[in-house]
Amino acid sequence: MMPARFFPLIRAAFAALALVAGLASASAQAQNAYGGMATDGDHTKVYSVAPEKNKQWAEMAAIAECKRAGGKGCKTLTTFWDSCMVYARNSRQDLFPGNSVAPEMAAKKAMRRCTAGSPDGNCRLTSLPVCAGPGYSAEDLAAAKRAKPADIEALSAKLDSRAYWGAVAENADGGAVYSDGYPSEDEAINTLLKWEDCKDCRKLLTYKDTCVGIAWIKGSEGRGTRFTALNPDSVSAREASRETCTAKTGAPACVAMVRCSGRAYMDGYKGQDAKSQ
Repeated sequence: MMPARFFPLIRAAFAALALVAGLASASAQAQNAYGGMATDGDHTKVYSVAPEKNKQWAEMAAIAECKRAGGKGCKTLTTFWDSCMVYARNSRQDLFPGNSVAPEMAAKKAMRRCTAGSPDGNCRLTSLPVCAGPGYSAEDLAAAKRAKPADIEALSAKLDSRAYWGAVAENADGGAVYSDGYPSEDEAINTLLKWEDCKDCRKLLTYKDTCVGIAWIKGSEGRGTRFTALNPDSVSAREASRETCTAKTGAPACVAMVRCSGRAYMDGYKGQDAKSQ
């Protein structure tokens, strides 16, 4: 049996070992504070790695990850350390970076740059921010890998400061002319009224973050022959305008179409390319 006088010495030894292990772990985390990002030749996807030991390893690992995932023409985008990094992409596949010590601030910077450099808006984060460094929680470090497309779109929408306005006007013969996706109400209607096809046009309505159904009696001409209805659901908007047309004219079968303007419709909507019916 070990004499009791040795117990304090043993406890002190274990404490010293634990301290050394903790310092070694912290040192390892500090050394593995780098991240890297790469993309394919068409910017269709951004590939990320973290943590890595140094900048060179992060760069090589990001390229390797791109190739492993089947990317073609893989190239380095950036390396980063003790911070969070993310990219936003627009409809032309241009990429815009955002870097900050705070994950959401990195995303905000990427979205702001994308919006400023994209006339039609339509910016979306390529992932949640990727963080590298000893100061981040396990949740921060795992967020990008765990994120689902809906999570990425939710953060993109939250940080998208751009508006998406649409406008409808009628020309001299009563035909409807429309535009959508503009950053302001004035720009939507003023641009529309300047179009060559919009001769002697007058404004019917402007709309944002919703859909407008436009209905009329087939073959009808003259001002006041187009009837509109607003609804966030594209099919409901179209059918509501048809019902309004029937109620106002008594015609049993008005034709109708629909247009939507808003971030929620970036990826298309029912009836977008359908002919009037």
